[in-house]
Amino acid sequence: MINRILVATDASAASNRALEMAVQFAGQHNAELLIVHVIRDMQIPFEIKEIPELEFNQFEAFNDAREEVMRKIAESVLRLAKEKAVKTGVNKVKTAIGTGDPATSILSFAKRRKVDMIVVGTRGLGKLKGSILGSVSRKITNNAETSCLIVR
Repeated sequence: MINRILVATDASAASNRALEMAVQFAGQHNAELLIVHVIRDMQIPFEIKEIPELEFNQFEAFNDAREEVMRKIAESVLRLAKEKAVKTGVNKVKTAIGTGDPATSILSFAKRRKVDMIVVGTRGLGKLKGSILGSVSRKITNNAETSCLIVR
């Protein structure tokens, strides 16, 4: 039985298709829908921090501003996704913001919340590009402890 569905979204076309599918499943099964958006870490290379003309405070200010902007975007993406789910008739919808590596964050959230299904979209990079560039959907399906639905 499907009681709790997690769907990851970044507002891309692929994740929008995944959201539509997850909303449909949640409605059919009267399941709780958990919508997650992950803010990726952005590492500033150590070498840049050592440039004499630049002060470390500049990097801290930049990072704080970036984090605030990314959080506002995440909140907006999640608000729109939740509105879509509720409008379609899903009664139980929760949202969450993760940080770091998207696949790791999604898998950790799924485990903590004991979800029955993870739904993610894929851009369809193909085997070669996907293996070279890495694929969030591939990492999730390879490491998930629950059922996964990959939406193309």
